[in-house]
Amino acid sequence: MDEHGESAELPLAGRSILVTGGAHRVGGAISRHLGGRGARVLVHYHRHGAQAAELAAGLPAGGAAFGADLSDPAGPRRLLEACAAAGEAPDAVVHSAASFLRRPLLATSAADWDGVQALNLRAFFLLAQELARRRGDRGGDLVAIGDAAAVELWSGYLAHSVAKAALVPLVKGLAKALAPRYRVNGVMPGPVLPPEGTPREELERMRERTLLKRLGQPGDVACAVEFLLRCDFATGSWIEVTGGSPLWRGQAAGAPPTPDAGVAAAERIEEGAAGTRAGERES
Repeated sequence: MDEHGESAELPLAGRSILVTGGAHRVGGAISRHLGGRGARVLVHYHRHGAQAAELAAGLPAGGAAFGADLSDPAGPRRLLEACAAAGEAPDAVVHSAASFLRRPLLATSAADWDGVQALNLRAFFLLAQELARRRGDRGGDLVAIGDAAAVELWSGYLAHSVAKAALVPLVKGLAKALAPRYRVNGVMPGPVLPPEGTPREELERMRERTLLKRLGQPGDVACAVEFLLRCDFATGSWIEVTGGSPLWRGQAAGAPPTPDAGVAAAERIEEGAAGTRAGERES
């Protein structure tokens, strides 16, 4: 057992965690990772019911699948009601469900805009309300899955970018409003799972536009989620899992300096300083 009373092998044993959009892509990776760390995972789906049920059935600590349309204002309440009716009582919610609408600015309708905000932003707020109403003083955890679009603001995905950007202050505001019983945090992935069919040339551009010159993996996001669920002094916090993609502009070209090069540069500086001091003594 560690200092938090957790098993080193199964640190999430005894916890019940609801993962929205938990049947596929990044959400599926989160569900499998948390399940492998000992949690009972409640896998939410909208359209992937068979996939969700199969995933939940294969989790080591067990799980269950629940369907709901979280873009509907009543969706979060119905989802928690369905969990309760099945005898499930999640102590944490990870909101991974999201739309990824690609639409030119002038082609984006009011309905497009509202639908993206409803699922990507409003649903997390309503899920937080429902978890707090049901658990009361017992407290719990909430983790939002954001997106690097929040800081990069992709013009072809403007509705998506704005919704993800608004998640940043929402997490911080909920952390204040629900403290001290609840912890609310977020994970901001970068290029970890490009859409299927992304051209090879675009994948290469994405790699180059990171400081690490590679794409991440869904498991990287899942590890960050686990950290936030376990670190009981983190709230109102965001972890960026981007490979440094928001920082690549302005990076110096060429290979990073080697240790030997650094030593040589320091020696040249010291020699120059010694010569200056000698000149000062002679003058």
